[in-house]
Amino acid sequence: MNAKPFIAQRQLRTGFTLVEIMVSLAVLTILLLISAQVIGQVQSTWSASNARVSQFREARTAFDILTRNLGQATLNTYIDYDANYLASADAAATTAAPTTYVRRSDLHFVCGRASDLVAGGDTMLPGHAVFFQAPLGVSNTPAYVGLDKLLCARGYFVQFSSDESWAPQFIQNRQSKFRYRLMEFSPPTELNTMYAASATVASNPKAPIPRTWFEKAGQSANGGGRGGNQQASTLLTRPVADNIVALIISPRREPLVANEPESTSGPTQIAPAYTYDSSAIVNPTNDSPQGTQHLLPPMVRVVLVAIDERSADMLDQQAGGGGTPPLGSEIGTKLTQAHNLESEVNEITTMLQQRKVNYRVFSATIQLRGSKWSI
Repeated sequence: MNAKPFIAQRQLRTGFTLVEIMVSLAVLTILLLISAQVIGQVQSTWSASNARVSQFREARTAFDILTRNLGQATLNTYIDYDANYLASADAAATTAAPTTYVRRSDLHFVCGRASDLVAGGDTMLPGHAVFFQAPLGVSNTPAYVGLDKLLCARGYFVQFSSDESWAPQFIQNRQSKFRYRLMEFSPPTELNTMYAASATVASNPKAPIPRTWFEKAGQSANGGGRGGNQQASTLLTRPVADNIVALIISPRREPLVANEPESTSGPTQIAPAYTYDSSAIVNPTNDSPQGTQHLLPPMVRVVLVAIDERSADMLDQQAGGGGTPPLGSEIGTKLTQAHNLESEVNEITTMLQQRKVNYRVFSATIQLRGSKWSI
Protein backbone atom coordinates (compact mmCIF):
# COMPACT_ATOMS: atom_id res chain seq x y z
CA MET A 1 0.00 0.00 0.00
CA ASN A 2 1.21 3.55 -0.75
CA ALA A 3 0.46 5.20 2.66
CA LYS A 4 3.25 7.83 2.85
CA PRO A 5 1.95 10.17 0.15
CA PHE A 6 -1.48 10.11 1.76
CA ILE A 7 -0.01 11.11 5.16
CA ALA A 8 2.01 13.94 3.58
CA GLN A 9 -1.05 15.33 1.86
CA ARG A 10 -2.98 15.20 5.11
CA GLN A 11 -0.20 17.07 6.96
CA LEU A 12 -0.18 19.80 4.30
CA ARG A 13 -3.92 20.37 4.74
CA THR A 14 -3.50 21.29 8.49
CA GLY A 15 -1.88 24.75 7.72
CA PHE A 16 -3.50 28.17 6.90
CA THR A 17 -4.25 29.18 3.38
CA LEU A 18 -3.11 32.51 1.96
CA VAL A 19 -6.71 33.71 1.83
CA GLU A 20 -7.21 32.95 5.54
CA ILE A 21 -4.04 34.83 6.44
CA MET A 22 -5.06 37.85 4.38
CA VAL A 23 -8.52 37.91 5.95
CA SER A 24 -6.96 37.69 9.44
CA LEU A 25 -4.57 40.54 8.65
CA ALA A 26 -7.43 42.67 7.33
CA VAL A 27 -9.48 42.07 10.50
CA LEU A 28 -6.44 42.83 12.67
CA THR A 29 -5.79 46.04 10.72
CA ILE A 30 -9.38 47.17 11.20
CA LEU A 31 -9.18 46.46 14.94
CA LEU A 32 -5.92 48.40 15.19
CA LEU A 33 -7.42 51.35 13.31
CA ILE A 34 -10.49 51.37 15.58
CA SER A 35 -8.26 51.12 18.67
CA ALA A 36 -6.05 53.96 17.45
CA GLN A 37 -9.11 56.11 16.77
CA VAL A 38 -10.56 55.41 20.21
CA ILE A 39 -7.23 56.10 21.90
CA GLY A 40 -6.91 59.35 19.93
CA GLN A 41 -10.36 60.47 20.96
CA VAL A 42 -9.68 59.59 24.60
CA GLN A 43 -6.38 61.46 24.50
CA SER A 44 -7.99 64.48 22.87
CA THR A 45 -10.80 64.49 25.44
CA TRP A 46 -8.32 64.11 28.28
CA SER A 47 -6.15 66.94 26.95
CA ALA A 48 -9.15 69.24 26.57
CA SER A 49 -10.46 68.32 30.02
CA ASN A 50 -7.03 68.80 31.56
CA ALA A 51 -6.72 72.21 29.88
CA ARG A 52 -10.13 73.24 31.22
CA VAL A 53 -9.31 71.97 34.70
CA SER A 54 -5.99 73.85 34.68
CA GLN A 55 -7.67 77.03 33.44
CA PHE A 56 -10.49 76.83 35.95
CA ARG A 57 -7.98 76.03 38.70
CA GLU A 58 -6.34 79.39 37.95
CA ALA A 59 -9.77 81.03 38.09
CA ARG A 60 -10.52 79.31 41.42
CA THR A 61 -7.21 80.57 42.85
CA ALA A 62 -7.99 84.11 41.65
CA PHE A 63 -11.48 83.89 43.15
CA ASP A 64 -10.03 82.79 46.50
CA ILE A 65 -7.53 85.69 46.48
CA LEU A 66 -10.25 88.20 45.69
CA THR A 67 -12.69 86.98 48.33
CA ARG A 68 -10.00 86.62 51.01
CA ASN A 69 -8.73 90.18 50.53
CA LEU A 70 -12.23 91.62 50.17
CA GLY A 71 -13.23 90.02 53.47
CA GLN A 72 -10.52 92.10 55.20
CA ALA A 73 -11.83 95.45 53.93
CA THR A 74 -12.01 98.17 56.57
CA LEU A 75 -13.09 101.78 56.94
CA ASN A 76 -11.87 102.39 60.52
CA THR A 77 -14.98 104.47 61.18
CA TYR A 78 -14.98 106.85 64.15
CA ILE A 79 -17.36 109.35 65.73
CA ASP A 80 -16.58 113.06 65.53
CA TYR A 81 -18.33 116.41 65.94
CA ASP A 82 -20.40 117.61 63.01
CA ALA A 83 -17.96 120.54 62.52
CA ASN A 84 -14.24 119.97 62.74
CA TYR A 85 -13.73 123.31 64.49
CA LEU A 86 -10.40 122.33 66.06
CA ALA A 87 -8.81 122.04 62.61
CA SER A 88 -10.46 125.13 61.18
CA ALA A 89 -8.52 128.34 60.53
CA ASP A 90 -11.71 130.34 60.80
CA ALA A 91 -11.72 132.24 64.10
CA ALA A 92 -15.50 132.21 64.22
CA ALA A 93 -15.61 128.45 63.83
CA THR A 94 -13.35 127.87 66.83
CA THR A 95 -15.92 129.47 69.09
CA ALA A 96 -18.93 127.66 67.59
CA ALA A 97 -20.27 124.77 69.61
CA PRO A 98 -20.85 121.46 67.78
CA THR A 99 -24.48 120.39 67.42
CA THR A 100 -24.25 116.62 66.98
CA TYR A 101 -22.00 113.66 66.40
CA VAL A 102 -21.43 112.16 62.95
CA ARG A 103 -19.63 109.16 61.50
CA ARG A 104 -16.35 109.84 59.79
CA SER A 105 -13.75 107.78 57.98
CA ASP A 106 -10.59 108.60 56.08
CA LEU A 107 -10.87 105.31 54.18
CA HIS A 108 -13.15 104.33 51.37
CA PHE A 109 -15.09 101.42 49.83
CA VAL A 110 -16.47 101.86 46.31
CA CYS A 111 -17.87 99.48 43.74
CA GLY A 112 -19.90 99.79 40.56
CA ARG A 113 -19.59 99.50 36.80
CA ALA A 114 -15.94 99.05 35.90
CA SER A 115 -16.26 101.49 33.01
CA ASP A 116 -17.39 104.18 35.48
CA LEU A 117 -14.45 103.64 37.84
CA VAL A 118 -11.59 102.71 35.48
CA ALA A 119 -10.63 104.41 32.23
CA GLY A 120 -11.26 102.23 29.19
CA GLY A 121 -14.92 102.04 28.20
CA ASP A 122 -17.65 99.38 28.32
CA THR A 123 -16.16 97.03 25.73
CA MET A 124 -12.75 96.89 27.45
CA LEU A 125 -14.15 96.72 30.99
CA PRO A 126 -17.10 94.32 31.25
CA GLY A 127 -18.78 93.82 34.59
CA HIS A 128 -17.96 95.54 37.86
CA ALA A 129 -14.99 96.87 39.80
CA VAL A 130 -14.40 97.15 43.55
CA PHE A 131 -11.81 99.26 45.41
CA PHE A 132 -11.17 99.21 49.14
CA GLN A 133 -8.58 99.44 51.92
CA ALA A 134 -7.39 96.44 53.93
CA PRO A 135 -4.61 95.68 56.46
CA LEU A 136 -2.65 93.43 54.11
CA GLY A 137 0.85 94.51 55.15
CA VAL A 138 2.33 94.59 51.62
CA SER A 139 5.40 96.80 51.25
CA ASN A 140 8.39 97.18 48.94
CA THR A 141 10.45 98.76 51.73
CA PRO A 142 12.68 96.22 53.54
CA ALA A 143 12.43 98.21 56.79
CA TYR A 144 8.66 97.54 56.86
CA VAL A 145 8.95 93.76 56.57
CA GLY A 146 7.16 92.16 59.50
CA LEU A 147 4.55 94.91 59.80
CA ASP A 148 1.82 92.62 58.51
CA LYS A 149 -1.06 94.99 59.36
CA LEU A 150 0.01 97.94 57.25
CA LEU A 151 -2.89 99.47 55.35
CA CYS A 152 -2.97 98.86 51.60
CA ALA A 153 -5.32 99.77 48.78
CA ARG A 154 -6.79 96.98 46.68
CA GLY A 155 -9.02 96.84 43.64
CA TYR A 156 -10.35 94.17 41.28
CA PHE A 157 -11.92 94.40 37.84
CA VAL A 158 -12.01 92.56 34.52
CA GLN A 159 -10.19 94.17 31.60
CA PHE A 160 -9.67 93.11 28.00
CA SER A 161 -5.98 93.80 27.45
CA SER A 162 -2.74 92.69 25.87
CA ASP A 163 -0.04 90.76 27.72
CA GLU A 164 2.64 93.06 26.28
CA SER A 165 3.13 94.86 29.58
CA TRP A 166 4.00 91.63 31.41
CA ALA A 167 5.97 89.75 28.76
CA PRO A 168 9.64 89.03 29.70
CA GLN A 169 12.21 91.21 28.00
CA PHE A 170 14.23 88.30 26.66
CA ILE A 171 11.37 87.02 24.46
CA GLN A 172 11.72 88.77 21.12
CA ASN A 173 9.39 88.98 18.10
CA ARG A 174 6.41 87.52 19.94
CA GLN A 175 2.82 88.34 19.08
CA SER A 176 0.84 89.95 21.88
CA LYS A 177 -2.08 87.93 23.18
CA PHE A 178 -5.28 89.79 23.99
CA ARG A 179 -7.50 88.23 26.63
CA TYR A 180 -10.09 89.12 29.24
CA ARG A 181 -8.22 89.16 32.54
CA LEU A 182 -9.02 89.65 36.20
CA MET A 183 -6.83 92.59 37.20
CA GLU A 184 -5.67 93.52 40.69
CA PHE A 185 -4.86 97.09 41.64
CA SER A 186 -2.25 96.47 44.34
CA PRO A 187 -0.02 99.41 45.31
CA PRO A 188 2.23 98.76 48.32
CA THR A 189 1.52 100.60 51.55
CA GLU A 190 4.09 103.35 50.86
CA LEU A 191 2.18 104.26 47.65
CA ASN A 192 -1.21 104.37 49.35
CA THR A 193 -2.55 107.88 48.75
CA MET A 194 -5.87 107.49 50.54
CA TYR A 195 -5.06 109.91 53.38
CA ALA A 196 -3.75 112.51 50.94
CA ALA A 197 -7.07 112.33 49.05
CA SER A 198 -9.06 112.63 52.27
CA ALA A 199 -7.20 115.77 53.28
CA THR A 200 -8.55 117.58 50.25
CA VAL A 201 -12.13 117.36 51.55
CA ALA A 202 -11.46 118.09 55.22
CA SER A 203 -13.35 121.36 54.90
CA ASN A 204 -16.47 119.63 53.57
CA PRO A 205 -17.05 116.28 55.29
CA LYS A 206 -20.30 115.71 53.39
CA ALA A 207 -18.53 115.66 50.02
CA PRO A 208 -17.58 112.25 48.54
CA ILE A 209 -13.91 111.41 48.81
CA PRO A 210 -12.11 111.98 45.46
CA ARG A 211 -11.24 108.80 43.64
CA THR A 212 -7.71 109.90 42.87
CA TRP A 213 -6.32 107.17 45.13
CA PHE A 214 -7.11 104.50 42.52
CA GLU A 215 -6.91 106.64 39.37
CA LYS A 216 -3.89 104.63 38.15
CA ALA A 217 -5.85 101.37 38.13
CA GLY A 218 -5.86 99.86 34.65
CA GLN A 219 -3.27 102.21 33.20
CA SER A 220 -0.82 100.88 30.58
CA ALA A 221 -2.67 97.57 30.34
CA ASN A 222 -2.54 97.65 26.54
CA GLY A 223 1.17 98.01 25.96
CA GLY A 224 3.52 100.37 27.73
CA GLY A 225 6.75 98.41 27.66
CA ARG A 226 7.84 94.99 28.78
CA GLY A 227 8.99 93.95 32.22
CA GLY A 228 11.63 96.31 33.57
CA ASN A 229 10.96 98.90 30.86
CA GLN A 230 7.76 99.94 32.60
CA GLN A 231 7.52 102.84 34.98
CA ALA A 232 6.61 102.22 38.61
CA SER A 233 3.09 103.61 38.12
CA THR A 234 2.30 100.99 35.46
CA LEU A 235 3.16 98.17 37.86
CA LEU A 236 0.37 99.05 40.30
CA THR A 237 -2.07 96.91 38.31
CA ARG A 238 -1.28 93.29 37.51
CA PRO A 239 -3.19 90.34 36.03
CA VAL A 240 -4.36 87.66 38.46
CA ALA A 241 -5.96 85.24 35.99
CA ASP A 242 -6.62 85.07 32.25
CA ASN A 243 -9.97 84.33 30.60
CA ILE A 244 -12.17 85.88 33.29
CA VAL A 245 -15.01 87.47 31.30
CA ALA A 246 -17.16 88.91 34.10
CA LEU A 247 -16.87 90.08 37.70
CA ILE A 248 -20.08 90.95 39.56
CA ILE A 249 -20.03 92.73 42.93
CA SER A 250 -23.31 93.13 44.83
CA PRO A 251 -23.24 94.80 48.30
CA ARG A 252 -26.03 93.57 50.58
CA ARG A 253 -27.39 94.04 54.06
CA GLU A 254 -28.26 91.23 56.44
CA PRO A 255 -31.65 89.58 55.72
CA LEU A 256 -34.36 90.85 58.06
CA VAL A 257 -36.09 87.46 58.11
CA ALA A 258 -35.08 83.96 57.12
CA ASN A 259 -35.16 83.42 53.35
CA GLU A 260 -35.98 87.07 52.68
CA PRO A 261 -36.95 87.28 48.99
CA GLU A 262 -34.87 89.17 46.46
CA SER A 263 -36.69 92.41 45.68
CA THR A 264 -36.14 96.15 45.49
CA SER A 265 -36.78 96.33 49.25
CA GLY A 266 -34.71 93.23 50.05
CA PRO A 267 -31.03 92.83 51.02
CA THR A 268 -29.86 94.53 47.82
CA GLN A 269 -31.62 97.81 48.60
CA ILE A 270 -28.36 99.41 49.81
CA ALA A 271 -26.98 99.02 46.27
CA PRO A 272 -29.94 98.40 43.94
CA ALA A 273 -27.87 99.06 40.79
CA TYR A 274 -24.71 97.41 42.19
CA THR A 275 -23.19 100.84 42.93
CA TYR A 276 -21.91 101.61 46.43
CA ASP A 277 -19.84 104.58 47.60
CA SER A 278 -19.04 104.66 51.32
CA SER A 279 -18.07 108.35 51.22
CA ALA A 280 -21.42 109.55 49.86
CA ILE A 281 -24.68 110.15 51.75
CA VAL A 282 -27.06 107.54 50.31
CA ASN A 283 -30.48 106.41 51.57
CA PRO A 284 -30.69 108.95 54.44
CA THR A 285 -33.54 108.78 56.94
CA ASN A 286 -34.70 110.96 59.85
CA ASP A 287 -33.09 108.53 62.29
CA SER A 288 -29.94 108.19 60.21
CA PRO A 289 -29.32 111.37 58.16
CA GLN A 290 -26.00 110.04 56.86
CA GLY A 291 -27.57 106.90 55.41
CA THR A 292 -24.82 104.50 54.36
CA GLN A 293 -22.05 107.12 54.49
CA HIS A 294 -18.84 105.78 56.07
CA LEU A 295 -20.29 102.27 56.45
CA LEU A 296 -19.04 99.03 54.98
CA PRO A 297 -21.77 96.84 53.53
CA PRO A 298 -22.33 93.86 55.88
CA MET A 299 -22.08 91.38 53.01
CA VAL A 300 -20.92 91.33 49.42
CA ARG A 301 -22.02 88.81 46.81
CA VAL A 302 -19.17 88.03 44.42
CA VAL A 303 -19.68 86.23 41.09
CA LEU A 304 -16.86 85.36 38.71
CA VAL A 305 -17.41 83.92 35.21
CA ALA A 306 -14.42 82.14 33.63
CA ILE A 307 -13.90 80.49 30.24
CA ASP A 308 -11.19 78.07 29.10
CA GLU A 309 -8.27 78.93 26.79
CA ARG A 310 -9.67 77.06 23.80
CA SER A 311 -12.91 79.06 23.99
CA ALA A 312 -10.96 82.30 24.43
CA ASP A 313 -8.89 81.53 21.33
CA MET A 314 -12.05 80.71 19.37
CA LEU A 315 -13.68 84.00 20.40
CA ASP A 316 -10.53 85.92 19.46
CA GLN A 317 -10.52 84.35 15.99
CA GLN A 318 -14.22 85.11 15.50
CA ALA A 319 -13.57 88.75 16.44
CA GLY A 320 -10.75 88.95 13.93
CA GLY A 321 -8.00 89.39 16.53
CA GLY A 322 -6.07 92.63 16.68
CA GLY A 323 -7.33 93.58 20.13
CA THR A 324 -11.06 93.66 19.32
CA PRO A 325 -13.09 92.65 22.41
CA PRO A 326 -15.04 89.56 21.22
CA LEU A 327 -17.94 90.04 23.65
CA GLY A 328 -18.28 93.77 23.10
CA SER A 329 -20.64 95.33 25.64
CA GLU A 330 -22.94 92.28 25.87
CA ILE A 331 -22.05 91.51 29.49
CA GLY A 332 -22.14 95.04 30.87
CA THR A 333 -25.59 95.78 29.45
CA LYS A 334 -27.07 92.73 31.21
CA LEU A 335 -26.09 93.90 34.72
CA THR A 336 -28.64 96.50 35.80
CA GLN A 337 -30.63 95.35 38.87
CA ALA A 338 -28.99 93.67 41.84
CA HIS A 339 -32.15 91.89 43.00
CA ASN A 340 -32.24 90.13 39.60
CA LEU A 341 -28.64 88.96 39.87
CA GLU A 342 -29.44 85.26 39.36
CA SER A 343 -31.43 85.86 36.19
CA GLU A 344 -28.79 88.26 34.86
CA VAL A 345 -26.06 85.66 35.42
CA ASN A 346 -28.27 83.15 33.58
CA GLU A 347 -28.51 85.57 30.66
CA ILE A 348 -24.71 85.77 30.54
CA THR A 349 -24.26 82.00 30.65
CA THR A 350 -26.96 81.54 27.99
CA MET A 351 -25.10 83.96 25.74
CA LEU A 352 -21.88 81.97 26.27
CA GLN A 353 -23.69 78.70 25.52
CA GLN A 354 -25.00 80.11 22.26
CA ARG A 355 -21.42 80.96 21.31
CA LYS A 356 -20.34 77.36 22.16
CA VAL A 357 -18.08 78.59 24.96
CA ASN A 358 -16.98 76.40 27.86
CA TYR A 359 -17.45 78.36 31.08
CA ARG A 360 -17.65 78.05 34.84
CA VAL A 361 -19.32 80.32 37.38
CA PHE A 362 -17.80 80.92 40.82
CA SER A 363 -20.05 82.52 43.42
CA ALA A 364 -19.85 83.33 47.13
CA THR A 365 -21.33 85.75 49.66
CA ILE A 366 -18.56 87.37 51.72
CA GLN A 367 -19.08 88.63 55.25
CA LEU A 368 -17.09 91.82 55.78
CA ARG A 369 -15.60 91.46 59.25
CA GLY A 370 -14.85 95.18 59.51
CA SER A 371 -18.48 96.16 58.96
CA LYS A 372 -20.18 98.01 61.83
CA TRP A 373 -23.63 98.35 60.37
CA SER A 374 -25.80 100.86 62.18
CA ILE A 375 -28.25 102.22 59.60
